Amino acid sequence: MNAIAGLYTATRAQLQLKSANVISSIASRTRAIGAICESSRYLAARMHGAMTDPNAAPIVELGAGFGSVTQLLPESAVSLELEEERLNYLRETYPNRRVLDECAIQFVSNLQEPTIVVSCIPSVNNPEFARLRAAVAQSRQRGMITELVTYTYFPTNNPFSGIFSVEQLAGLEVRNVPPAFVWRYKC
Repeated sequence: MNAIAGLYTATRAQLQLKSANVISSIASRTRAIGAICESSRYLAARMHGAMTDPNAAPIVELGAGFGSVTQLLPESAVSLELEEERLNYLRETYPNRRVLDECAIQFVSNLQEPTIVVSCIPSVNNPEFARLRAAVAQSRQRGMITELVTYTYFPTNNPFSGIFSVEQLAGLEVRNVPPAFVWRYKC
């Protein structure tokens, strides 16, 4: 009986340690970029469906992560990701796609042709989001962003309010952690 009790105690301790590591990882990621976890395939499908023409070119994906949205975009799309593990995964998984280790703020600021932007960069708790918003506004004024699709965790958080002539809450995806609201912006 003592052996079973000891095994139970050891297993419980391991689970508590793993849970603490998961929580620590989530907290660290949330502080760094505002994300709680990777976007679900359901959120990716809803974002893809919100695009006016998902086969139009050019398309740039900001914050590609492990590719839940990437897999739905045409190969001609450009995907940006800064985290090394995710960047390497994307390059291995999508060898025919341009996957860049480049800051979304600089990339958006330097757009040279009208582009559709799909942003998987969270707007809540992201210390760099104000700079991204300013870059989007500047590129939109130059006519370099024709459409933008993104998501938020709150329906009242309209991250690109006032930049585009059409702002639409395109849907709610409950099969994501946490549930997410998809926004579409057009000229």
